[in-house]
Amino acid sequence: MPFAGRRYWEEHTKLTVKAVVAAVVAWLTAKHLVGHPDPYFAPLAALLGVYPTVVRSVQESLRYGAKFVLGAALAIPVGLLIGPTTLGIAVVLLVSMMVAGWRRLGDQSSQAAFTALFALLFGGHQVVAYVLPRLGDVALGLLVGLVVNATVFPPLYLRRGEDAVGEMRDALADAIDALAEDVVDPLEWDPVWEQRESRLVNVHGQARYAVEQGESSMLANPRARWWGYPVRRRDVPDKWAAARRLNSLENVMSYTRSIAATLRLTMGGDEGGEGDGLPADTAFRHGYSALLQKLADLVRNLSDPLDEDRFAEAERMQEELERPHLAPGTDVAGLLDPVKEMLRLSRLLLDQVGAARR
Repeated sequence: MPFAGRRYWEEHTKLTVKAVVAAVVAWLTAKHLVGHPDPYFAPLAALLGVYPTVVRSVQESLRYGAKFVLGAALAIPVGLLIGPTTLGIAVVLLVSMMVAGWRRLGDQSSQAAFTALFALLFGGHQVVAYVLPRLGDVALGLLVGLVVNATVFPPLYLRRGEDAVGEMRDALADAIDALAEDVVDPLEWDPVWEQRESRLVNVHGQARYAVEQGESSMLANPRARWWGYPVRRRDVPDKWAAARRLNSLENVMSYTRSIAATLRLTMGGDEGGEGDGLPADTAFRHGYSALLQKLADLVRNLSDPLDEDRFAEAERMQEELERPHLAPGTDVAGLLDPVKEMLRLSRLLLDQVGAARR
């Protein structure tokens, strides 16, 4: 089984075990310790306290508690004044479904309508006596779910973010390599670049999501504060390293795509046709292609300490290309000098790589 698939099932199994433990503990506690004869809402509420991250569990638990209280509050006056009649059902559903449209209640906003209808049908004219014990069951279930989720396999998704950023790094290096090939002969716009760019956009979205999930998993997580990652605090990696590296890669990605757009402009667009921006001889193209290949190599090794010799070689290549094109009086006609623009972008890309690795 691929590593990603195995990791998914491991995490799913842990979440399932926590959900089962939370539901069973909530049921036994409400039934035997508290003394409620039928505490159905306790295990149901406990399940809502078990989410992949602790902070998400807290958020969803608070939302569910608010929706239950709101649904019960809607059912009480209807039950006392009208009762579980056809009119009462219509009124409680009408009001609760309108309230369910409130976006702050989250994705399960219809829970308020479910609670209101449930309380009306089973509570009838004694809806208050029916609702109050259920409020206690819900509070107990949510508390048990949160405690179980925070103490049994509390998840930290830092490694997932690091792996996703590494995949983006490799995709970006591959994209720069593909772009280097296109610079040599821009008339043969290789569809490989478009494939690389499409993959790059996809892995960037996945990396951003994974890093944000990793940051979210540390909030309200006792493991992040006391248990360390993986064991002792001195063994804990820099939890913000993946986010910083992702920010650097996003800048490199922006510069790379801008270089590609500038190159496409010199070609006269997607329809072909030789542009006037790049020098007629191939010296600049081959030199710039070699520079991009060097930059791709630097990006591919971004997680390692900076190789000063390799970086100095890239600096030298950049300066040699800049020398004949950035002197006064070298502007070409038009609003944009593609050569200068590409050199400016590669300079920014090079500086970003250097700053990210120091």
